[in-house]
Amino acid sequence: MPRVTGEITAQFAVCSGSTRLVHKYHASPLKIAKTFRYENEAIIEGAQPTEQLGVYLMDCSPGLMSGDHYEINVSLGEGAHVFLTNQSFTKVHPSQINQGSTQCQTLHLEAGAMLEYIPEPLMLYKDASLSADMDVHLSPGSAFIFSDIVCPGRTQRGEIFQYARYTNRMKVWYGNELIFYQNQRIEPQTMQLTAPGCWEQETHLGNLYIYSDRLKHRHLEGIRERLERLEGVQVRIGASLTHKYGLIVSVMGRHAWELQFILTKAWHDIRRSLLALTPLMVNK
Repeated sequence: MPRVTGEITAQFAVCSGSTRLVHKYHASPLKIAKTFRYENEAIIEGAQPTEQLGVYLMDCSPGLMSGDHYEINVSLGEGAHVFLTNQSFTKVHPSQINQGSTQCQTLHLEAGAMLEYIPEPLMLYKDASLSADMDVHLSPGSAFIFSDIVCPGRTQRGEIFQYARYTNRMKVWYGNELIFYQNQRIEPQTMQLTAPGCWEQETHLGNLYIYSDRLKHRHLEGIRERLERLEGVQVRIGASLTHKYGLIVSVMGRHAWELQFILTKAWHDIRRSLLALTPLMVNK
């Protein structure tokens, strides 16, 4: 295990009817900014608004350097509602040979908890190498929404697929059952990414992961219908249910903002149809 160079631990619980950050630990350059509170309006007539705690994760460094290892651990107690994001793109700098960057994230949601984790996109600089791992542990009645966007480099500098390697592994557990496993590995110098059926002309990849034991096929149909009506964006979009309790929306395009726009539309739609909540408007 590489030496930890940045760490965040956060525990949330419901106290006196409100979600609170009851324990936190951070080690530079990572930091937890001051929390703030959202009031979610319910779309069901007569239902009371629900509160939600907003949290910003900060990186005071220029980004992940060669040999860096970040660990992020977040746990939500029963009924806790949290919106989690960061301030800016996660930037991965050039790595020395056989010394890439790593990031491990572990998320625990107790019964009835809701975590919406919408970070800014990931930017892989020329010669960057990143191995990212995420483990998500769900409980009955919990809901998890996560956005993940990968950029091919600093495109304005001509850095398109000039990074060395990107490995992305994600596991989702429901109780003791593994219900989703993804293992993605991209090595642009050894792969024909522009080949038919691969990336072709696209350069950016985004996914919205939605997990809840309340998900039904009608939620997938609703998202598909909404995305089919979008105009003015030149992207490829797909959406499907996973093996169990999951729904994934995937988008490929040539601009990060287009992917963010589309995934935000899908996120807002699932808040209405699954969580019975109005869209969450986030200012940055």
